[in-house]
Amino acid sequence: MSGGLKMGLIEDIDKIVGSLGIEREPVGVKYTDEDPPAGVEERKHTVCGGILEASDGEIIELSEDKCACFGGKKHLGLTEKGKTPWKMLVEGEKLWFDLKTAIRSGTETERIAKPPVGLSKKVFLYPVRKDLFQPDIVLFLINAEQASRLITLNQFWDGKTPSFEMRGAMCWSTITYPLVSGNFNLSVGDITARRMEGWDPDIMIASIPSERIKGIADAIDLSTAGLAKPSEEFERLTERMRSRR
Repeated sequence: MSGGLKMGLIEDIDKIVGSLGIEREPVGVKYTDEDPPAGVEERKHTVCGGILEASDGEIIELSEDKCACFGGKKHLGLTEKGKTPWKMLVEGEKLWFDLKTAIRSGTETERIAKPPVGLSKKVFLYPVRKDLFQPDIVLFLINAEQASRLITLNQFWDGKTPSFEMRGAMCWSTITYPLVSGNFNLSVGDITARRMEGWDPDIMIASIPSERIKGIADAIDLSTAGLAKPSEEFERLTERMRSRR
């Protein structure tokens, strides 16, 4: 089986993309020390920029040497070197009122999900349907309505919705947190990352651990968040309730 993907995963991803009308290519995230069977972009990348480039078709390798952002390599667990430059984050990036507040924020995110140090020396971002690896996480670049549908599809079978973590750096909320927790997550990413890499203001990121993909795909035909139609009785009820008729 090409790339080691579990049978049916690509078909399930295709079903999610087609049913929800997702326009951008989903991105696979893989922690591994193996090299992919295809050419890798040689330049250094940020995590937030690499996600966009992978969605556009590139294969991005991130490592201690190939990640351009200190915060990115630290959040992804690719380095333990150096100290967090709190003073620069407060006075330069201006994300917090003072050093105390910045450290409080950083301590809280690490309490929720610590960087996965030692998992591998490399992380690959790639168009997931190129079937290069068994992905650890699949990133879907979506709009608000698609996010709403995914939230409902994700909880269809067990009624459980995890805590969504939108705080912190984009790399932490889109990769570190869902990887370490195993939870489906939604993130808008941090404002510095969005501005630096030119993210479309209407795009947000759904991070789905690969083991949760099948349940979401299987719910599509049964849920109105997917392709199922509501009952006639429910449609009459909502028609009477609708404000704008």
